[in-house]
Amino acid sequence: MSSPEEIVFEKLVALREGRRNDVYLDTLNKPTVGIGHLVVPGDNLEVGDVITDAQVSAFFQKDGAASMSAARSQAAEAGITDTAFLPYLASVNFQLGTAWTGTFPNTWRIIVDGHYEDAAKALDGTKWAQQTPVRVKDFQGALRKLPLKS
Repeated sequence: MSSPEEIVFEKLVALREGRRNDVYLDTLNKPTVGIGHLVVPGDNLEVGDVITDAQVSAFFQKDGAASMSAARSQAAEAGITDTAFLPYLASVNFQLGTAWTGTFPNTWRIIVDGHYEDAAKALDGTKWAQQTPVRVKDFQGALRKLPLKS
C-alpha cells in the first residue's frame, strides 16, 4: 500500500507530466508513456502502442520509487521532518534526477541551512525556472510552507 505522501507524489507528477496510455514522442523526441515513463527496449513498446491503467501505475511505482527514496534521504540530510514536503522533493528528483543537489549546490546548501525563503528565491531565473516555471513554483511553494528550523 502506498503512503499518503506517495499518493500525493503520484498525483502531483501526473498533473505536471500528464498521464497517457499511448506511447508518444516527448519534447525531446523520446518514446514516453504513462506518467513520464521513458520507454526502454525491455518494455517492448513502440510509438502508438497502448498500455493499461495498471501498466501506467506499475511503471510509475517503479520509476517513482527512486525519486521518493532520494527525497526521504535528502529530507533527513536537511533535517526536514514535514512529510507534506516529501511529494514536492520527490517531484524534483523525478524531473531533474536524484543528483539534482549537485546541479543546484548553492540552493541545496541554503535548504540544509534552513533558509527556505532564500532557497526558494535562489531558484528564480534559473534555467530550470525558465524551462518549467510551474514545477519550480510548486517546489518554491513547498519550501515556503516549511516551518523554520529552531
